[in-house]
Amino acid sequence: MNARLSLAATRAAGGAAEEDPNARLAALLLELARCVDPDVAATLPSRLDDDPRLEAMRGVLLEREQVALARLQQKFDDPREFADAVGAVLPAAFALAATDGDRLGQSIAPTVERATQASIQKNPGKMVDILYPVMGPAIRKAIAETLEGTLQSLNQALKHSLSWRGLKWRIEAWRSGSTFADVVMRHTAVFSVEHLFLVHRKTGLLLAHVARDDATTRDPQLVSAMLSAIQDFVRDSFDESGSGGTSGRSIDSLRLGDLLLWCEEGPSAFLAAVIHGNPPAMLRTRLGDTLGSIHDQWRGALDDFQGDTAAFDEAANLMRPCLISQVAETHKKKSPLLWIIPLALLIALGYWIGERVVEGRRVDAYAAALQEQPGIVVTAAERRDGKWWVSGLRDPLAAQPEALLAQTRLDPARIVGRWEPYQALHPAIMLKRLQASLNPPATVSLAQDANGIRATGSAPQRWMERARAFVLTLPAGAPAVDLSALQDVQDPDYIRLRDAIQAQLIHFDFSMPRPAADQDGKLDAVAGYMRELAQVARALGIPVKVTIVGHADATGKDTSNLALSVGRAEVVRSMLRARGVDPAVLAVRGAGPLEPLRPGASEDELSMNRRVSFGVSTGD
Repeated sequence: MNARLSLAATRAAGGAAEEDPNARLAALLLELARCVDPDVAATLPSRLDDDPRLEAMRGVLLEREQVALARLQQKFDDPREFADAVGAVLPAAFALAATDGDRLGQSIAPTVERATQASIQKNPGKMVDILYPVMGPAIRKAIAETLEGTLQSLNQALKHSLSWRGLKWRIEAWRSGSTFADVVMRHTAVFSVEHLFLVHRKTGLLLAHVARDDATTRDPQLVSAMLSAIQDFVRDSFDESGSGGTSGRSIDSLRLGDLLLWCEEGPSAFLAAVIHGNPPAMLRTRLGDTLGSIHDQWRGALDDFQGDTAAFDEAANLMRPCLISQVAETHKKKSPLLWIIPLALLIALGYWIGERVVEGRRVDAYAAALQEQPGIVVTAAERRDGKWWVSGLRDPLAAQPEALLAQTRLDPARIVGRWEPYQALHPAIMLKRLQASLNPPATVSLAQDANGIRATGSAPQRWMERARAFVLTLPAGAPAVDLSALQDVQDPDYIRLRDAIQAQLIHFDFSMPRPAADQDGKLDAVAGYMRELAQVARALGIPVKVTIVGHADATGKDTSNLALSVGRAEVVRSMLRARGVDPAVLAVRGAGPLEPLRPGASEDELSMNRRVSFGVSTGD
């Protein structure tokens, strides 16, 4: 920077000396003080308007800083670049903020809540899809348990509804405010909870055990070990999900004669109840509530359990209320299969019908989504041989039906597509076809509007002619293609270089195939123009061609003059290639004496005709 300052000061001082040396030197010193010390600069008057060379000196001194500021300003002005810069540091910022307590969660929680609420209001089905894997098993389990209790109550209520005992129980239900089914179950249920085992799921160790006073004594540790072994065996052998571990399926009910085992699963432990008889459904609810209370009170101890059960001594107090029993007034029972089997068949039939209805609606939605796609016409969607056959017409440029099928909840193995090819006249499909067939250069933009397809930008004349010819071949009914807004390539640099090349003439001596000795400078200039033209054409995305045309004067035979003109063009092309010009952009042509620059009446005019000229064109 000191070197730039010295250079600028020297130039400015030299320029100022031509007019008023003292005044110009004072202005230069003031400007230098302003560049070096901002406090001084703020108190001094500006002389930039008087001498523009001071502004030029400032540009020299602060060139690097100005470029850096311009790049930084461009990064802030361009939304994409600014987003890339923020996205590069955003993960690290979130990770750093997460270590500083929960302030990050508190600050973004309202935004996340509003976004979630708006998403649910806009598309409730998305939330249903998210909750479906969790809610489905929970709802099925709740329905199964409720249905089991309901069927048991219904069976007993129907059995005793028309008896004298049933009349007494109806009066009791009316007086107590309970339902008749509850009263019947209370009097007819025959069960007794003998043992309760609280077992740690991960280790299989017994945490707590309670039993009735009159229950048969067994080794609790041995029983809990057997229960854990049976649970592990069932998970390893019959876990259809393949997940294994504690997340797989487990036994929740096991019967051996009159002895019933109920297991209630929890996140860290399970509660096993050994029951004699047929307990009501409310016992299952009580076991679940008890296990939930144990998890709430000893959650930390359950998660960190290492084998010491002393922390769970008080759990027996929560488990003891589950040791309940009920003695029936009558021992006459009818098998619940009389009602369960028909009802199960009815439920299975309803489920089968429901599945067919839901699948049919999903297929209709899939067909409707296909019909909305440009270039696809659905003619039939019918069920045949256990599968759905969807058939119709499809343009090769239209969307793939398999991609739309992946967005539905249909099984791809049950959907068979039959599509006949055809050419659609939809504007969106025609736009794709034009893009694929015409391969427009980067300077041409094809877009769809209300009137059809419109092309804008600039293109070479040859491409424009090819596009117009293609438009004429479009069938009747196709959307209109407007090419009127296209312009021929009019780039200023291209025009400047084209005119500069075409203005050059390489002269030759009489009957000589090589240029005259004083033409090297022109060849160097033409080679420089051609190299620059190739770069400009590459940036515009257009092909460019430079034709080297050889000429001869009218002296001698035409055939020899034509061969001489071709030889002169070939020589010039070789000399240009030696100067770094891409040979792919060069072409040669011999004109002989047919394209004279002058009439050829004198020797000077004849010498003017012994030349090589250049022509620049665009296109393939």
